[in-house]
Amino acid sequence: MKIVINNQEFDYNIGCGLLKLKYGDTPFKGLEDIWDDIKPLTFKEIARNVTNVEARRVAIACLGTERLVNEVKPKHIKSETIAKKTMWITQSGELVERCFDDTYSLYRVSADDLFGKDSHQGDSYYVSCKDTSTDREYILWVDLRGVASTKSDRLGWSMGQRDMEKNVSPIDCVAWTIQTDIAEGDISYIIRQGDCILVRPKDGQKTPRLPFGQFRHLTGHEYRNLLIAES
Repeated sequence: MKIVINNQEFDYNIGCGLLKLKYGDTPFKGLEDIWDDIKPLTFKEIARNVTNVEARRVAIACLGTERLVNEVKPKHIKSETIAKKTMWITQSGELVERCFDDTYSLYRVSADDLFGKDSHQGDSYYVSCKDTSTDREYILWVDLRGVASTKSDRLGWSMGQRDMEKNVSPIDCVAWTIQTDIAEGDISYIIRQGDCILVRPKDGQKTPRLPFGQFRHLTGHEYRNLLIAES
Protein backbone atom coordinates (compact mmCIF):
# COMPACT_ATOMS: atom_id res chain seq x y z
CA MET A 1 0.00 0.00 0.00
CA LYS A 2 1.19 3.51 -0.84
CA ILE A 3 0.37 6.94 0.57
CA VAL A 4 0.37 9.99 -1.71
CA ILE A 5 1.35 13.37 -0.24
CA ASN A 6 1.47 16.44 -2.47
CA ASN A 7 1.44 14.23 -5.58
CA GLN A 8 4.42 12.19 -4.35
CA GLU A 9 4.09 8.47 -3.57
CA PHE A 10 5.56 7.00 -0.37
CA ASP A 11 5.68 3.51 1.13
CA TYR A 12 2.89 3.08 3.66
CA ASN A 13 5.01 3.21 6.83
CA ILE A 14 7.06 6.18 5.63
CA GLY A 15 3.90 7.98 4.50
CA CYS A 16 2.29 7.45 7.92
CA GLY A 17 5.39 8.87 9.62
CA LEU A 18 5.27 11.93 7.37
CA LEU A 19 1.56 12.48 8.02
CA LYS A 20 2.27 12.36 11.75
CA LEU A 21 4.86 15.09 11.22
CA LYS A 22 2.50 17.26 9.21
CA TYR A 23 -0.77 16.87 11.12
CA GLY A 24 -1.64 16.89 14.78
CA ASP A 25 -4.82 14.87 14.32
CA THR A 26 -5.69 12.05 11.93
CA PRO A 27 -5.91 13.67 8.46
CA PHE A 28 -8.30 11.09 6.97
CA LYS A 29 -10.31 8.00 7.85
CA GLY A 30 -8.51 4.70 8.21
CA LEU A 31 -5.71 5.82 10.51
CA GLU A 32 -7.71 6.49 13.69
CA ASP A 33 -6.93 3.13 15.33
CA ILE A 34 -3.18 3.37 14.77
CA TRP A 35 -2.63 7.12 14.84
CA ASP A 36 -1.32 7.25 18.43
CA ASP A 37 1.16 4.44 17.67
CA ILE A 38 2.65 6.11 14.58
CA LYS A 39 6.08 7.62 15.20
CA PRO A 40 6.94 10.80 13.28
CA LEU A 41 10.01 10.45 11.07
CA THR A 42 13.30 12.14 11.86
CA PHE A 43 15.39 13.91 9.25
CA LYS A 44 17.96 11.10 9.28
CA GLU A 45 15.21 8.60 8.51
CA ILE A 46 14.02 10.79 5.64
CA ALA A 47 17.56 11.13 4.28
CA ARG A 48 18.14 7.37 4.42
CA ASN A 49 14.78 6.16 3.11
CA VAL A 50 13.54 8.81 0.68
CA THR A 51 15.92 8.92 -2.28
CA ASN A 52 13.77 10.62 -4.93
CA VAL A 53 14.57 14.35 -4.99
CA GLU A 54 10.97 15.59 -5.30
CA ALA A 55 9.69 13.10 -2.73
CA ARG A 56 12.44 14.17 -0.33
CA ARG A 57 11.45 17.83 -0.83
CA VAL A 58 7.88 16.98 0.19
CA ALA A 59 9.11 14.92 3.14
CA ILE A 60 11.32 17.74 4.42
CA ALA A 61 8.39 20.15 4.06
CA CYS A 62 6.39 17.84 6.34
CA LEU A 63 9.24 17.90 8.85
CA GLY A 64 9.36 21.71 8.85
CA THR A 65 12.31 24.08 9.13
CA GLU A 66 12.29 24.40 12.92
CA ARG A 67 12.42 20.67 13.59
CA LEU A 68 15.02 20.17 10.86
CA VAL A 69 17.31 22.81 12.35
CA ASN A 70 16.92 21.34 15.83
CA GLU A 71 17.91 17.90 14.55
CA VAL A 72 20.90 18.69 12.35
CA LYS A 73 22.58 21.29 14.62
CA PRO A 74 23.80 23.66 11.88
CA LYS A 75 26.87 25.86 12.29
CA HIS A 76 26.44 29.44 11.10
CA ILE A 77 29.11 30.41 8.57
CA LYS A 78 28.12 33.93 7.54
CA SER A 79 25.18 36.22 6.74
CA GLU A 80 24.68 38.84 4.06
CA THR A 81 22.02 41.52 3.74
CA ILE A 82 21.10 43.35 0.56
CA ALA A 83 18.71 46.29 0.23
CA LYS A 84 15.89 45.64 -2.21
CA LYS A 85 13.25 47.81 -3.81
CA THR A 86 10.23 46.40 -5.58
CA MET A 87 6.64 47.23 -6.51
CA TRP A 88 3.70 45.73 -4.62
CA ILE A 89 -0.04 45.80 -5.18
CA THR A 90 -1.99 46.52 -2.00
CA GLN A 91 -5.32 44.90 -1.09
CA SER A 92 -7.05 47.99 -2.47
CA GLY A 93 -5.31 47.51 -5.83
CA GLU A 94 -2.87 50.39 -5.41
CA LEU A 95 0.64 49.98 -6.83
CA VAL A 96 3.23 51.04 -4.25
CA GLU A 97 7.00 50.89 -3.95
CA ARG A 98 8.37 48.79 -1.12
CA CYS A 99 11.92 48.99 0.21
CA PHE A 100 13.23 46.26 2.49
CA ASP A 101 16.40 44.53 3.67
CA ASP A 102 16.76 40.89 2.68
CA THR A 103 19.11 38.74 4.77
CA TYR A 104 20.55 35.40 3.68
CA SER A 105 22.55 33.13 6.00
CA LEU A 106 24.86 30.25 5.09
CA TYR A 107 25.09 27.20 7.38
CA ARG A 108 27.17 24.03 7.48
CA VAL A 109 25.76 20.71 8.72
CA SER A 110 28.18 17.94 9.61
CA ALA A 111 27.76 14.61 7.86
CA ASP A 112 27.50 12.85 11.25
CA ASP A 113 24.52 14.96 12.33
CA LEU A 114 22.88 14.77 8.92
CA PHE A 115 23.35 11.15 7.91
CA GLY A 116 24.73 9.39 10.99
CA LYS A 117 28.22 8.43 12.12
CA ASP A 118 28.42 5.47 9.74
CA SER A 119 27.94 7.68 6.70
CA HIS A 120 30.74 8.36 4.24
CA GLN A 121 29.12 11.60 3.06
CA GLY A 122 30.77 15.00 3.35
CA ASP A 123 29.39 18.04 5.16
CA SER A 124 26.34 19.73 3.66
CA TYR A 125 25.35 23.38 3.33
CA TYR A 126 22.16 25.35 3.17
CA VAL A 127 21.08 28.98 2.92
CA SER A 128 18.21 30.29 5.04
CA CYS A 129 16.04 33.17 3.86
CA LYS A 130 12.60 34.62 4.52
CA ASP A 131 9.65 34.75 2.15
CA THR A 132 9.19 38.39 1.21
CA SER A 133 5.39 38.26 1.51
CA THR A 134 4.71 35.85 4.41
CA ASP A 135 7.93 36.28 6.46
CA ARG A 136 8.21 32.49 6.76
CA GLU A 137 11.73 31.07 6.81
CA TYR A 138 12.91 28.76 4.06
CA ILE A 139 16.10 26.80 3.52
CA LEU A 140 17.82 26.04 0.22
CA TRP A 141 20.35 23.19 0.10
CA VAL A 142 23.39 24.01 -2.04
CA ASP A 143 26.47 22.24 -3.39
CA LEU A 144 29.15 24.56 -2.02
CA ARG A 145 31.78 23.28 -4.44
CA GLY A 146 29.42 23.90 -7.33
CA VAL A 147 28.83 27.43 -6.05
CA ALA A 148 32.57 28.02 -5.72
CA SER A 149 33.12 26.76 -9.25
CA THR A 150 30.40 29.05 -10.62
CA LYS A 151 32.05 32.00 -8.90
CA SER A 152 35.69 31.16 -9.62
CA ASP A 153 35.40 28.98 -12.72
CA ARG A 154 37.80 26.02 -12.54
CA LEU A 155 39.49 27.33 -9.39
CA GLY A 156 36.43 26.37 -7.35
CA TRP A 157 36.99 22.67 -7.92
CA SER A 158 40.46 22.79 -6.33
CA MET A 159 39.52 24.75 -3.19
CA GLY A 160 39.56 23.15 0.24
CA GLN A 161 36.44 23.24 2.41
CA ARG A 162 37.50 26.23 4.51
CA ASP A 163 38.62 28.18 1.44
CA MET A 164 35.20 27.63 -0.12
CA GLU A 165 33.49 28.84 3.05
CA LYS A 166 35.71 31.92 3.04
CA ASN A 167 35.24 32.81 -0.63
CA VAL A 168 31.57 31.92 -1.20
CA SER A 169 28.85 34.30 0.01
CA PRO A 170 25.22 33.52 0.88
CA ILE A 171 24.15 35.54 -2.18
CA ASP A 172 26.41 33.41 -4.39
CA CYS A 173 24.60 30.37 -2.99
CA VAL A 174 21.10 31.74 -3.59
CA ALA A 175 22.03 32.73 -7.15
CA TRP A 176 23.45 29.25 -7.78
CA THR A 177 20.00 27.71 -7.17
CA ILE A 178 18.74 29.47 -10.33
CA GLN A 179 19.69 28.16 -13.78
CA THR A 180 19.31 29.79 -17.17
CA ASP A 181 20.19 29.16 -20.81
CA ILE A 182 21.12 32.83 -21.34
CA ALA A 183 24.84 33.47 -21.52
CA GLU A 184 26.55 35.56 -18.86
CA GLY A 185 26.57 39.22 -19.90
CA ASP A 186 23.44 38.84 -22.06
CA ILE A 187 20.82 39.22 -19.30
CA SER A 188 18.82 42.45 -19.22
CA TYR A 189 17.04 41.86 -15.90
CA ILE A 190 15.65 39.20 -13.55
CA ILE A 191 12.21 39.07 -11.89
CA ARG A 192 11.45 36.61 -9.12
CA GLN A 193 8.03 35.55 -7.84
CA GLY A 194 8.62 32.79 -5.32
CA ASP A 195 10.06 29.82 -7.22
CA CYS A 196 9.13 31.34 -10.60
CA ILE A 197 12.08 33.13 -12.21
CA LEU A 198 11.91 35.35 -15.30
CA VAL A 199 15.28 36.01 -16.95
CA ARG A 200 15.01 38.58 -19.76
CA PRO A 201 17.77 38.63 -22.43
CA LYS A 202 19.09 41.93 -23.70
CA ASP A 203 17.38 43.32 -26.76
CA GLY A 204 19.32 43.05 -29.99
CA GLN A 205 21.46 40.08 -28.95
CA LYS A 206 22.05 37.84 -31.96
CA THR A 207 22.79 34.71 -29.92
CA PRO A 208 21.67 35.47 -26.34
CA ARG A 209 21.20 31.82 -25.41
CA LEU A 210 23.59 28.98 -24.77
CA PRO A 211 23.68 26.03 -27.17
CA PHE A 212 20.51 23.95 -27.11
CA GLY A 213 20.26 21.81 -23.97
CA GLN A 214 22.95 23.70 -22.03
CA PHE A 215 22.28 25.61 -18.82
CA ARG A 216 24.37 27.50 -16.31
CA HIS A 217 23.93 28.75 -12.74
CA LEU A 218 23.46 32.44 -12.07
CA THR A 219 26.29 34.29 -10.35
CA GLY A 220 26.00 36.33 -7.18
CA HIS A 221 26.94 39.44 -9.18
CA GLU A 222 23.96 38.90 -11.50
CA TYR A 223 21.58 38.31 -8.58
CA ARG A 224 22.69 41.48 -6.82
CA ASN A 225 22.63 43.76 -9.86
CA LEU A 226 19.97 42.41 -12.24
CA LEU A 227 17.11 41.44 -9.89
CA ILE A 228 14.67 44.34 -10.36
CA ALA A 229 11.46 42.96 -8.78
CA GLU A 230 10.58 40.26 -6.27
CA SER A 231 7.45 39.05 -4.51
